[in-house]
Amino acid sequence: MNDHVRLIKERLDIVDVVSSYLPLRKRGRNYVALCPFHSEKTPSFTVSQERQTYHCFGCGKGGDVFSFVMAIENLSFPEALEKLAQMAGVEIDRRGSSRLPILEEALRFFRDRLDSQEGAVAQGYLGRRGLDRRGIELFEIGWGPMSWGALRDHLISRGFSVKDAIQAGLLVEGQRGPYDRFRGRVIFPLRNETGRLVGFGGRLVDGEGAKYVNSPEGPLFEKRKFLYLLNMAKQAIRERGRVILVEGYMDAIRCHLKGFNETVACLGTSLTEEQCAVIARHSDRCAVCFDSDLAGQEAAIRGMYMLHRMGVEVVVVQIPSGKDPDELLSAPDGVEMFKRALDAALPLPVFHAVSRVRGGASGVGLKGQRELLEGLAGLSPLYLREHIPRVAEVLGVLPHQLETDLERMGWGRARESVRPVGLGDGFSGPSGKAAVAGAGEALLEDDKDDLWEWGLCAALWYRRELRVTLPPERVIPLLRRDEARTLVFALLCGEDPMEMETRWAVMGDRVYPAIIAKGGAFLDQLMVDDPVGEILAGLERNSQMRRYRHLKERMARGESLGKQELEEFFNLARKIKGRG
Repeated sequence: MNDHVRLIKERLDIVDVVSSYLPLRKRGRNYVALCPFHSEKTPSFTVSQERQTYHCFGCGKGGDVFSFVMAIENLSFPEALEKLAQMAGVEIDRRGSSRLPILEEALRFFRDRLDSQEGAVAQGYLGRRGLDRRGIELFEIGWGPMSWGALRDHLISRGFSVKDAIQAGLLVEGQRGPYDRFRGRVIFPLRNETGRLVGFGGRLVDGEGAKYVNSPEGPLFEKRKFLYLLNMAKQAIRERGRVILVEGYMDAIRCHLKGFNETVACLGTSLTEEQCAVIARHSDRCAVCFDSDLAGQEAAIRGMYMLHRMGVEVVVVQIPSGKDPDELLSAPDGVEMFKRALDAALPLPVFHAVSRVRGGASGVGLKGQRELLEGLAGLSPLYLREHIPRVAEVLGVLPHQLETDLERMGWGRARESVRPVGLGDGFSGPSGKAAVAGAGEALLEDDKDDLWEWGLCAALWYRRELRVTLPPERVIPLLRRDEARTLVFALLCGEDPMEMETRWAVMGDRVYPAIIAKGGAFLDQLMVDDPVGEILAGLERNSQMRRYRHLKERMARGESLGKQELEEFFNLARKIKGRG
């Protein structure tokens, strides 16, 4: 029993196990989340990757990966052991001994055959695709021989039955008996996010037949839930705060070989709800990078909207010259071109509009227009408003005309009482900033100094990179308004903006949407290259001025100031006079 526990702990990372139940966010050396064992609004549940433990500072629960699974699923220790053994790929028979699973034995067979003389065809194909020995070893690529029964005979010689092999999806039952499913194919092992081998994908090199064959659906492999290379990408996803989503095996492999280790492949263009849920569990940003000549673009776009509804910010990477990611990254300057494409990725609503225009008459016809508006109308008002001017420009209409069309589709009715303006959208029509400012003034009693605080709220709302890099201890002391302190603290502690927006809508809370709207309008009015730097500087000035006035009022009342307070007063007076 102790050997099984040790082996499971060696194979499983507690961060991976916990993140399969709830979304974790990186905070320093640890990961945090809202505790699943008690109700809270600020994350106090902490997971330590170094110690392989978890602890909640709110309710006090803690332990290792076994105690977590036992607590969250209400399992006994033997039941948790069985579940974690399945995740780790450790087989436990009735005598308690472990053995190499049949899929691992098959993989060893495929890899051995690639290096043999009969693997020359596959070696030639991989060489033409630019895969060297390092890449082949790293991604465990193999070869299924042309023989009808080579794998079958090998597995039988290792003590596995034909029934075992058929159930594992390695053999197909034919009229003349069972035969190898993956004969004559380059083999890509399919590992789940914990690294357990769950199946194979086979690419035909020569002859007739389906270009790709996967393991059949079963208890281990469910294609609708599977993302290729997630087991290798999850650490980079956490560190870089995004997922790069590509279509096929070679696209994902090439991205990893070129340093884009946060890449996974959905093995097709139709994203499923289950795949979207997996992506959303690992990151709130996704750069979709499918082939530029994508035939199934409509299905892909539907999947992107599904991903957005799960709280993921979706951008679409435009690959130049009709290439796919593998072809682009294989070019001499491919890495730089791919980086530029990532930097220039289009937000989902803009991409949808661009794809409609590129589609010609069929894309911008009545049916195409309606599909576009239906997609846009389902987006969060706070999110979409930021992109309305650019979408309108692509479609050749005025922003207020687009808003009117969206409102006819029901956009904004249930989600938003106040019409907040996105960061930098530049729209100043009669229903835009002026209307928002008026609504905000009715809800908030503020002054011009408060606008700097509202501006910080808006900047954090729209810019995720600020939420993960700006230290709370730097900005919270600069804020005077309780509303700003509450909103800023929530965002810096990892609360999801879309969840907050939905909660406000359900509660009928108009104050915080008004804050974000007024802050966004104020940022637009600054007209500087670095509005965030300007905001922080403005908050520093306001904080210093409040302190100066406080000390001055005390002196006016005849209170005596200590030596340090006097030095502080005169230093503040010099700074304020120097600015004046």
